[in-house]
Amino acid sequence: MDELANAWVADECTPFQIALLGVFDATPFLLADGALDLPRIRRELAVRARRVAGLGRRVVWTRLGEGRPVWAPDPAFDPDRHIGTVTLPPGSDLPDWAANRIVRPLPLDRPLWRAEVIDGLPGQRFAVIIVVHHVAADGMAGVALAGSLLDPSADGAQQSAPLPAAPPLPSSRDLLRDRRDRAVAALRRARPPSTATVHRLRDLAGQVRDASSDLRTRTSVTSLPRRVGPDRRLAVVRHPLDELRRTGHTLGVTVNDLLLAAVAGGLRDLLRSRGDDVDSMRLRTSVPAATGAGGQASGILLVDLPVAERDPLRRLALVNAMTTTAKRRLYAGAPDISDVLHLPVPLARLGMAWMRRFGGTRVNLFVTDVPGPPTPLWLAGARLLEAVPVAPLVQHVGLGVAALSYAGDFAVSVQADGTVSGLDLFADGMARSFDAFRKAAADGARLQAVGTVA
Repeated sequence: MDELANAWVADECTPFQIALLGVFDATPFLLADGALDLPRIRRELAVRARRVAGLGRRVVWTRLGEGRPVWAPDPAFDPDRHIGTVTLPPGSDLPDWAANRIVRPLPLDRPLWRAEVIDGLPGQRFAVIIVVHHVAADGMAGVALAGSLLDPSADGAQQSAPLPAAPPLPSSRDLLRDRRDRAVAALRRARPPSTATVHRLRDLAGQVRDASSDLRTRTSVTSLPRRVGPDRRLAVVRHPLDELRRTGHTLGVTVNDLLLAAVAGGLRDLLRSRGDDVDSMRLRTSVPAATGAGGQASGILLVDLPVAERDPLRRLALVNAMTTTAKRRLYAGAPDISDVLHLPVPLARLGMAWMRRFGGTRVNLFVTDVPGPPTPLWLAGARLLEAVPVAPLVQHVGLGVAALSYAGDFAVSVQADGTVSGLDLFADGMARSFDAFRKAAADGARLQAVGTVA
């Protein structure tokens, strides 16, 4: 059901795609004349893609009466069709330029990913953009899928191997037969309506009501655009991961708390520069929460960001109080907005349609934090120097923040609709907040207890 929901929220200007922008040391791929051997990089990526089953499967989209869409190996899968090369235009900012490449929709009639090798970077470097549709993977699975195209060591040589033959895609007749068989089996198991059935229907209605309760309160209107167009801006903030962990340990908060408090600081600076009255604003972010096995995101926290608070440490204390309360509620089994996805398909689709239409009045931005590999990755001897995550925007919510830890680095991308100017102010405000937290921890500061924001 989560996969279906990820298809429902996309539209022409907001394809629901996640991406990783990686910058590599180009030395192993330089030719005698100093040019980059782009064909060889493509071959190395294709060799690795052939070995990853998840990269060779596609969705078989169904028609009325055929049941839900199904996953199947693509008999026409050819990694070379998914890997391209492009040159960074002179004078272009790599993050901004890459964000606008990422937003190009993936074809839905083939495996839902692509990679682009980018030439034209200074300093003997090249970049790779790996784009995966959210239908195929969430943040953690997406990082793992992108990482499967790379090597865990510098000597990770790969040998080309033929693709195993895939069976034909299921036909309409196959899908109809399967749907019929499922319906017959369900009828055989069916019993006359009982008191338990009535209670179940009541529980479903209550589940919808309770799961949407956090979205009843509107957030403040800001100067940020409500309508998301086709263009993007992207800014990147980096900070040493070990320093953030030490800071969090000293102050008694998590790295995610530090991130959210820094986002509040950056958002405050951005909106003040645009003339917004931040001291009277109520702004809310949606944050995936890992409650399932393997750390996969299976819940959603809604956190009111204290942008009205001038003091960075008090902002951090407020964030910590709110996330602690929200996590306790979530882990205790209280409903959250992601529970809508577990309802029957018609009800779930209605719930998603409502959130798609009105979500921008209840949520101002999205923030996600994904743990990445703690040790360096390589591509045929070329070290991955930087890894930047890019999360999708959705219609009516034109601001998104994604963080990724990789080999001791904590990289945060801030993505916005292309009409948003001053995104560098957001990034600078985040960087100043991280520095303020570090300095406070080094000076022996302690957070004061605060109440949660109502």
